Amino acid sequence: MQAKKKNRILMLLENNSFPEDRRVAMEVESLVGAGFELTVICPTGNSKRWIDTAVGARVYRYPAAFEIGGTLGYVWEYGYSLIMMTLVSVFVFFRHGFDAIHVHTPPDMTAMIAISYQFLGKRFVFDHHDLSPELYLARRGDDTPNFVFKVLLFFERLACRHADRLIATNETQRRIHIDRCGADASRCAVVRNGPHGSFLNAVEPLQALRQKRKLVLGFVGVIGVQDGVDYMVRVLHELKSKHGRADFIGVIVGDGTALEDLKALAAGLDVVDLIEFTGAVPYTRVPEYVAAFDICLTPDPSNAYNDSCTTIKTMEYMAMRKPTVCFRTRENEVTALDAALYADQNSVADFAELTIQLMDDPELREVMGRIARQRIDEKLSW
Repeated sequence: MQAKKKNRILMLLENNSFPEDRRVAMEVESLVGAGFELTVICPTGNSKRWIDTAVGARVYRYPAAFEIGGTLGYVWEYGYSLIMMTLVSVFVFFRHGFDAIHVHTPPDMTAMIAISYQFLGKRFVFDHHDLSPELYLARRGDDTPNFVFKVLLFFERLACRHADRLIATNETQRRIHIDRCGADASRCAVVRNGPHGSFLNAVEPLQALRQKRKLVLGFVGVIGVQDGVDYMVRVLHELKSKHGRADFIGVIVGDGTALEDLKALAAGLDVVDLIEFTGAVPYTRVPEYVAAFDICLTPDPSNAYNDSCTTIKTMEYMAMRKPTVCFRTRENEVTALDAALYADQNSVADFAELTIQLMDDPELREVMGRIARQRIDEKLSW
């Protein structure tokens, strides 16, 4: 009897590599487990191998674009990536074939590749991780819409109106698909982020941190301008200078384009002795870092971009029964509820006060940790 042919999916991922992108890795793992054949095209990251296999999918990587700041940087990165992904997709089309293209954004202009293949009968799934127009404003540090913002809105609408199915990480983004971009509500679904299974089991805390015998205030994630990790450095300075606290160590786990600026800020604020920058660590080791944290910090500031984001790091903290301090964004509150304390109006002083509240109350930390894990187990598991 002839075996049933697998449905073949081509995934396009531009703003991260694979399998480093946790959401994409979990989606691939789920689809492979359901019997689909997966091919992923992405830039190089931790792995520089151009042809690879990961999480059950074949992977084709192209050399990542070098960094250029400003508007020119957008044109260069996205233009280069669009050309590279198009060329590799043509190779995959003839070498392996595919039945549907699953586009992960940003950038939304990647959808043009999928739209082109729709003329050949291929289906197009639009997976909206972040709002590109709002992300641009957050990186720019200016909420005033300009020409680039309007161009990004055009490509967002183009993608939403042509996709056969649309996926959002939360209801806020789904409403953008429908209300701002004119997508049919019946084609729009929410697939929330969730912690990887490695955060759900008992994990031995990293002893190198526990042996410091200080409260560990931790952050895990990408360090970009829009991620607001500079707020964490300013909070640690506030704890030291205004409140006279020295009974803690701040641990920043991750890498990104803003890391060197962050280190310079720490030096300028004289808190280098209170911060440990780990740089990039293997994803398999991240749980042991989080397990060693006493208090977790999500410093992403409230703005149009972050208000629409469901941060995976916060859910990973929650899965490991950790209390969180964060700024009051719409999706932070939807995700964490009483498992977090919320600073208002992007106030460093307010954030520091809430951190001290948790530092001085181990019982509250324990209660919030239990609430956090209950939220994950009952509502938020992948």
